[in-house]
Amino acid sequence: MRVSSSAFFVHAASSPNLRAPRRHRLVLACLAAIACPVVAYAQDAPQQEEPLPATATQQPTELDAVRVTGIRGAIANSVETKSESTSIVEAISAEDIGKLPDISIADSIARLPGLTSQRLDGRGQVVHIRGFSEQFAGTLLNGREQVTTGDNRGVELDQYPSELINGVTVYKTPDASLIGQGISGTVDLQSIRPLAFGERRIVFSGQGEYNSLGNITDGGEDTGYRVSASYVDQFANDTVGFAIGVARMTSPFQEQHYKSWWWANTDLWGTPQGAKPADAIALQGAEGWVKSRDTTRDGVMAVLEFKPNDTWHSVLDVYASRFDQEEWMRGTMWTNDPWWNEGAATYTDAQTTLYHGVPVVTSGTLSGIEPVVRNDNNTRESRLFSAGWNNEFRFGEIYTLTADASYSRAKVEDSKLETYAGRLDGLDVDFRVPLSAGYGYYALPDQSDPATVYLRDPQGWGHDGRLEDSHQKDELKAFKLALNRLVESSDFLRSYDVGVHYGKRTKEKSAEVYFADLPGRAPALVDPALLRNPTDLGFAGMGRVLTFDPRDLLSRYYDVYLSESNDDLQKDAITEEKIKTFYFKANLDMDLPGDVRLRGNAGVQYIRTDQSSTGVVVEQNDDGQVLTAGTAGASYGDILPSLNLVADFGNGWNLRLGAAREIMRPRINDMGARASVWVNVHDGVGEWRGSGGNPELEPYRANAYDLSVEKYFGTTSYVALALFYKDLDSYIYTREVPWDFSGYDYEGETPPASNIGIFSAPANGTGGYMRGVEFSTALGGELLHEALDGFGLLLNASYTESSIDPDGPDIGSGTDTFPGLSKIVGNATLYYEKHGFSARVSQRFRDPYRGEYGSIFGQRTYRYTTHERVIDLQLGYDFPESSRLSGLSLLLQVNNLNNEPFRTEVSDSHDMHIFFPEEYTEYGRQYLIGFRYAL
Repeated sequence: MRVSSSAFFVHAASSPNLRAPRRHRLVLACLAAIACPVVAYAQDAPQQEEPLPATATQQPTELDAVRVTGIRGAIANSVETKSESTSIVEAISAEDIGKLPDISIADSIARLPGLTSQRLDGRGQVVHIRGFSEQFAGTLLNGREQVTTGDNRGVELDQYPSELINGVTVYKTPDASLIGQGISGTVDLQSIRPLAFGERRIVFSGQGEYNSLGNITDGGEDTGYRVSASYVDQFANDTVGFAIGVARMTSPFQEQHYKSWWWANTDLWGTPQGAKPADAIALQGAEGWVKSRDTTRDGVMAVLEFKPNDTWHSVLDVYASRFDQEEWMRGTMWTNDPWWNEGAATYTDAQTTLYHGVPVVTSGTLSGIEPVVRNDNNTRESRLFSAGWNNEFRFGEIYTLTADASYSRAKVEDSKLETYAGRLDGLDVDFRVPLSAGYGYYALPDQSDPATVYLRDPQGWGHDGRLEDSHQKDELKAFKLALNRLVESSDFLRSYDVGVHYGKRTKEKSAEVYFADLPGRAPALVDPALLRNPTDLGFAGMGRVLTFDPRDLLSRYYDVYLSESNDDLQKDAITEEKIKTFYFKANLDMDLPGDVRLRGNAGVQYIRTDQSSTGVVVEQNDDGQVLTAGTAGASYGDILPSLNLVADFGNGWNLRLGAAREIMRPRINDMGARASVWVNVHDGVGEWRGSGGNPELEPYRANAYDLSVEKYFGTTSYVALALFYKDLDSYIYTREVPWDFSGYDYEGETPPASNIGIFSAPANGTGGYMRGVEFSTALGGELLHEALDGFGLLLNASYTESSIDPDGPDIGSGTDTFPGLSKIVGNATLYYEKHGFSARVSQRFRDPYRGEYGSIFGQRTYRYTTHERVIDLQLGYDFPESSRLSGLSLLLQVNNLNNEPFRTEVSDSHDMHIFFPEEYTEYGRQYLIGFRYAL
């Protein structure tokens, strides 16, 4: 008998830690969480009635086993994972393969307590745990550390199709036997185990996709699709298991984008702007564009399992994905600051609005600006491969030996091409600038006329186009050997684990930068045969712009040549880490007076790290730049004790305590051996100066404490309150540090007075605390009233605060926030599931935060991102077993139902701590309709 079926995922909840934040803020946060409207995915399975006692004439009847599926089954699996774990964890479980419906696994994980995602190009890409950015989290696949297609350590989770992931466990407290852990937490993605699954299953699914913004520029698409298939089976009397799943996604992502560049009162710098009201702050430049991005992702997951007897158990699992993206960007942008083109840009009839008591120019006419029309084409090819072979050997009933070998590799090829065009004359433009989030308005004349818009460099950037090709390879080889011994003679020690792990990771990054110039730098018109339909920027009042494929023009119109600056050269680096980990863990389980069961683990890791980086060193002398190869590194060790205890008081009450020493290795970009070096002469005295990476960086280090109280109601409902406190006694800042420049040859008129100079680079320094409180609950409607049977609620909210200034404790601004930290994060889901019909509406909320994003020329930058509230909707129907269509499920999804924009802010240029709107981008709604069929 089947109880229900659904294509939806589920999550468990709870969290930890010692020492709460300021009391009144915690109380307010908890009250807000409790008062928050909804939360879902929780529902108890109906209890079976007790059978009547058999009479003398009755024969016992064997009843069919009840298999709970759908939302209830997934919740039950997740809650069981959480409640039975000795660490403080959150879990997502699909009770059947292919039943996590989100576009990427990041969207599923982001609904867990204390977690949230950062959107990139409209989709969840990385996950922030407990106020930390993705750089502070470890990511595993089947317990093995993974490489990344990103620049640093943070794993881009959109590389993993949710259809191929069977479950996720997020460890919020360390476990001594877990390798590759982070300070914020550790995300362990899990594939299916076919022997444990225990039956044959064949599943097909398909969905069509549409973006509500439509086809906004030539070359892009507004429709796509997702298809997947999986097969699970067991052979040879259940001694051999095999599973394979494939998934393909072609997905359209669209953007309508407006950005205010920077705000300033240039009068304060002695450079007034023509006809601008005196002492008023004005916007110094703006841009508007659209992007159409076509993304294709192919993924395959395969598992081969062999267990011929109780002595040997072998599992081989492989994952591979191919992620291709092509992006078209068409738009216009300009600067109107007083230094551009000798102050050519002026105002007429400029009107001001008081904003935080300061006059700000918000409307009028700009004269003399020369907008550049951009036609960009960006491509990205990512290849991800991961394989692991685990062998477990049992010797009698006492010893278990495990050997695990793994390999993970990521390759990325990026190509970014930008071209410039514009009219030959300056423009007079009426404008309105918003002081709240939204599109600006600029009445630009038509910029799509092929007779008046020329290929040229209107903004004076020194070239007519730019091409950057970058390459990255990230490779990790690892081996682990572990021994578990059961202890039968102890009243508290049930077993212990000892193990050793060795991993070698190498990350190579390189880039070539080319400039494209028109012959003689003379403006040129585009052949009309090469033009596409004009792109409309009417959402910002900017009219239409000339549109073409820039790669079609590259060889026909431009001279392309290699031209690398110091910044471009600094991207080339090879970083290597060799890490040895030794660990011991005691597994505890004992009965205490008062019917209290105490279980948990106590352990310690010793991690020995040898790191080095080889890159390009740039030296400055009278003859120009001299390039030499350089290698540097460091070696250090860390002792990391950890303790996890769970006191089970019965009747569903658990009290959890965690304490540990934690580390997170530095960002790989920060460790790069790349440098620009020169001699700074002041008052006739030379001093070595430089900037770049720091291969001798040591990790972030923290002491962590967790406390969690949990109450479980049956198998699918619970409520939990958790506190956590992390004391980071080591943090990494970019600052000026003393540096030994021995070995650098100096050629010049003024020699340095000493080999010790100043190097601006990342360095270890003191940190501060990160602390917070988390509340979560999952409730079935039948707990409140029988009329609510079928309804469910899932709710979680967290409050986090930090004393760490990321710019440094002594030189920091005092206003910058910890990267990734949103003080308040909340998730709410309300669902209904009964008689085959299911519906779910979910909302994810996060407070403003300082996010890390890609910037121009492949650089990384931090931006102040405002609060987000994203709503998703899912409707589904499962045909009953009595139907001829049994096994078929239909699904309708709307992601970003409320079309939540992406918004950032930027501070004024005068340290007045006034924040102005910066970026406003809409991504539209994603509609998906499809089916799932299981045999």
